[in-house]
Amino acid sequence: MPVASPFAPSSGAVTVDLKMQDLSSQVDGATQTFTVSPAYKANSLQVYHNGLLQLPSDITETSSTVFNTSFTPNSDDNLVVIFVQN
Repeated sequence: MPVASPFAPSSGAVTVDLKMQDLSSQVDGATQTFTVSPAYKANSLQVYHNGLLQLPSDITETSSTVFNTSFTPNSDDNLVVIFVQN
């Protein structure tokens, strides 16, 4: 979903392509490490656990495709991410 960037120069618009991915299939009640595909830009990752946006302090980005959570989602929980593709 392209979105107008609030940091665009006044001479023209710049768009950012946000991606959304449902990672609920990776949730098993024991896992705290999750993989996103395609790669995301550093510090653009938003993680939603059961619909609630998680604080940056609850997420550790370990690479452009892998992140860890400070919590362990239950096996029936939902985990969705929104990010800017790298």
